[in-house]
Amino acid sequence: MARTLWLDAYDYVVALLRSGEDPWLEPDSIGIFCDEAIKLLGADYLLLPLAPLLERYLREAGEDGEARAEALDDAVGEGELLETIGRAMTALAVSSGGAKVVPVLPGPAVIGGDDTDALDIASMALGDILRAVAPIQSGIVGLDEPDEAGLEETGSLFRIAEHAGCAIMLLGQAEHESATYCFPAATDVSRLGKAGCQTLGSQCFSGDAMPDSMAEQVRVQIPADTPPEFVLERLVSLRSKEA
Repeated sequence: MARTLWLDAYDYVVALLRSGEDPWLEPDSIGIFCDEAIKLLGADYLLLPLAPLLERYLREAGEDGEARAEALDDAVGEGELLETIGRAMTALAVSSGGAKVVPVLPGPAVIGGDDTDALDIASMALGDILRAVAPIQSGIVGLDEPDEAGLEETGSLFRIAEHAGCAIMLLGQAEHESATYCFPAATDVSRLGKAGCQTLGSQCFSGDAMPDSMAEQVRVQIPADTPPEFVLERLVSLRSKEA
């Protein structure tokens, strides 16, 4: 019997396949990039973070949470960001491996920190981004929100996903009534989350730690500097429940 592996390997495959160049610079080629990564790793699911794209619009805001949230809201309003996301999602929709790609949005606290106003602004902006993602890539959408205060501001995001027929994969939490999958945060091996989900942290990937025998869904964080000759062998061992 085999586990389902959800590969959190963006930095690894960017370094290996694009020599570190951000694939979001060519949104029409995102489908090709993901197809190459899926074939390379034999991924059941490949996580595609939108954070590297969003951060391009937040750099000038510095570390101030409210400034970051307002910068994201401005970027959404100006239209270029949503147009870029739409092009990328269209490219994924026609790619051979598109059904295995899970776009992952950062949560409100990842954008706005712990500022209440910033969380509210970020949540609304992320809702518009989710609307651009969901109609095209409508199977599973990820939400990376380890902060409890940020999680409290995600109700509208879950409603948007439900309306679009998307299942939500939640990163950083063990339980949530509206999420289909919940992968707890981990530096090593996490506790079990909803739907038999467990996270193998990047610190453990190069070792011999294994998921719990009850884990059905395993999020595997692959460090960017992992030797390629080691990766496939390690993934085979993680997939097998008999290892």
